Amino acid sequence: MSNEVGEETIPFLVEQFRTDLRTHLAGVLDAARVHDVQELERESHTLKSVSGTFGALRLQERMRLINEACRRGEHEPAFKLVADVGDIGSLTMEAYQDN
Repeated sequence: MSNEVGEETIPFLVEQFRTDLRTHLAGVLDAARVHDVQELERESHTLKSVSGTFGALRLQERMRLINEACRRGEHEPAFKLVADVGDIGSLTMEAYQDN
């Protein structure tokens, strides 16, 4: 990534990723809490993309599974996949702390 954008830009991009992670993780959790399938599909798609860009593969994979379940109309399995997303998000946030 540093070859693409320059070393000095990396801290800004990582902080932006952390901001996006907080925002969209909250969106996923809130959507699941109120059983809003459309919002869960939208937020999981966004977080899947953002996570993939920064190499947060575990979070990306979980968001992919949630998103695909929503698209297939498998709502209850999608909501169940959200169960430990807060923990995965916290671990991801820690991994990108002070980078």
